[in-house]
Amino acid sequence: MLDSPSLRANSVRYAGATASAVGIQAPTAGVTFLPALMAAIVGEAGPLAFLLALLAMLLVSYAFIVLAADFASAGSVFAFNGRALGYGYGFLSAWMLLGVYIAYASSIYASNTNFVESLAGSAHVAIAWPVFALVFWALALLFAYLRISVSTMLIFALEGAAIVLVAIVAVAVLLKGGSGGHAVTGAPFTPGRVPVATIGLGVIFAFTGFSGFEVSATLGEEASRPRRVIPVSMISALLVSGGIYVLVSWVETIAYPSAQALANQSVPLVDIAGRYVTPAMGTIINIAALISGIGAQLATVNGANRLLFALARDGMGPRWLARVHRRQRSPIGALAVVGTVSIVAVMPFMLNGTSPIDAFFYLATYGADLIIIAYLLTAIAALVWSIRRGHAGALRVGGLVAAIAVMAYIIKGTVYPVPAAPFDLCIYAAGITIAVGVALLLVPRLRASLSRSSLLATAPAD
Repeated sequence: MLDSPSLRANSVRYAGATASAVGIQAPTAGVTFLPALMAAIVGEAGPLAFLLALLAMLLVSYAFIVLAADFASAGSVFAFNGRALGYGYGFLSAWMLLGVYIAYASSIYASNTNFVESLAGSAHVAIAWPVFALVFWALALLFAYLRISVSTMLIFALEGAAIVLVAIVAVAVLLKGGSGGHAVTGAPFTPGRVPVATIGLGVIFAFTGFSGFEVSATLGEEASRPRRVIPVSMISALLVSGGIYVLVSWVETIAYPSAQALANQSVPLVDIAGRYVTPAMGTIINIAALISGIGAQLATVNGANRLLFALARDGMGPRWLARVHRRQRSPIGALAVVGTVSIVAVMPFMLNGTSPIDAFFYLATYGADLIIIAYLLTAIAALVWSIRRGHAGALRVGGLVAAIAVMAYIIKGTVYPVPAAPFDLCIYAAGITIAVGVALLLVPRLRASLSRSSLLATAPAD
């Protein structure tokens, strides 16, 4: 049943790689409720904050593009950052990103449950939310077990269908002129009376909604022409997801008479669909968000699987973690661990009465706190790698320095001042995760494995 630890080469094309990068961001699910939270932060300037965050993330993506153009590895930042700044640096980067993907998977089990609860409530069906979460967990493992070409195209189909449904609602709002029939305006793309510092907080909030685009890098060993496909898929995914967030948040803003009215809605896009299209469309949008979420949980599990597989293959874990299925060629050893840890992470929230939407926010915030550090480490690695390779032109250096500056700003705004409870616990949990990664670097056996890692010893991919 088991084969040697190798993935199926040339089995993922551009559409599949892009779908994974879009899927993990789950823009269709995000726009159902995130614009309301943004309105509570920056008022009517929410679309501006989303737009600025997209521009900032495009700068950060440049670091991944620089490195993905030279390396094709399921280890993603392990290979990228390790070649630039040493085995410990690469391992710590990968350790954080692994924590991010598992946390995101756990959070999406909860958010998908929230959408199902809404649907079940309208049908007067009451089922405890942990039951739904377990169902979504099982679905994620089942789909991740299948060969990667199947799971990536499934993500493509799910997110594509969800985007079409959201687009119908957006067009309806625009055709009816928004709130009062005459609200279509570009004002939400201006700061108005909102202080610059407040806009900055909105950018930080929006920034985390775009995170995860780099997951396509974990498909480097399975993609056709990876040094071209993976970088382009990252940019494409950001433009698609960012475009959806920017445009749909604008539509939601003009669909209400005030930013406060938008902020008072828990799922504004469902309300808008019911008012501007038909009451049944509100239910359909709930289903669209759920469809998007199913694709997102599959993308996160796929990314975590391949990252853990690559680490174990190079000695950073038991060899059984690097096993793949003979026919599906999926990393089933890593899947067992990722599946176990991701459901265990959400169980405390199931057992203590936390609502699924709150469980989502806590887990996603923890993941976001980790990923911004991983992004900073990657931007620094890309700059060092470019200088070492003699590719440090003014444009490249300027772009990477700008990416480092953006990430430093985002990190500062995230950790200081320390957010109020319980979100301060997310920062502390992220800090503990990083400390555990550093402690692992002190284990002699792990240090020996890292020093002879094949990922770090090989030349850049052709």
